[in-house]
Amino acid sequence: MPASSGQQASAIEAKGFPNLPRVHWTERYFRLVWGAVGIVGCLLLWQLGSSTGVFDPLFVSSPLEVLRTAVLLLPSPEFLGHLFITSQCLFLGLSIALVVGVLVGLPIGWFPRLNATFEPVIAAVYGVPYIAFLPVIIMWTGIGMTSRVIIVFWSALFPLIINSIQGARGVDDNFLRVGRSFSATNFQMFLTITLPSSVPYILAGLRTSIGRAIVGVVVAEFFMSSKGLGYFINLKANALEMAPAFVAIVLLALFGIALVSLVTYIENRFCNW
Repeated sequence: MPASSGQQASAIEAKGFPNLPRVHWTERYFRLVWGAVGIVGCLLLWQLGSSTGVFDPLFVSSPLEVLRTAVLLLPSPEFLGHLFITSQCLFLGLSIALVVGVLVGLPIGWFPRLNATFEPVIAAVYGVPYIAFLPVIIMWTGIGMTSRVIIVFWSALFPLIINSIQGARGVDDNFLRVGRSFSATNFQMFLTITLPSSVPYILAGLRTSIGRAIVGVVVAEFFMSSKGLGYFINLKANALEMAPAFVAIVLLALFGIALVSLVTYIENRFCNW
């Protein structure tokens, strides 16, 4: 006698899906320690190059000089204003890119006709350097906060779209067959199977997008702003005041490390399936 739906559900629940091995806390600690070793090693090499004259002090400040300058610069209201403008622009553009990238990419990956229609368009646009769109964006929106957010958004968008497409296309067929066996609609399977299965792909795309977004905000502030860390770096570098410029560069690097570490933590904490 064939098993009822309730019995099938109980059997599946009792058996469970195979679990992927979790990342043990010792492995995370190992990665953290060696990551710190890598950063410290780079700083030591930087200081050694500055001390031995390999790096011209006119163009490359030493880490110690950058640290001394940072202690004086960070409490400055003017510098904090630049930092706030860049942070605001970066997080706005990146957040909008995340939402739009997922909302566009998942349906394209889920529906074969949409995939066949839009995949060549995405590949063509993605192949164009996003800096090439800078004059067009300036013509459309002028020079201001809106144009800078659009540059950050455009810089970060396509890795999220592409990874969302791959996530939707890479769903295990066994999961879909289980959903169909319980008469789940396409929309229900999309919400309960495709979307959760795509989260690791989306987070991988977000890690790539973070670096592109930071580059985008700096380039936008180079050409389209009188505020922000990008403007500050350009201003100080043109005046050959390299220590303050390197303070801003290090802060941007710390932004990237912090955001990527946050995404990695979320992935390790919630995506171990």
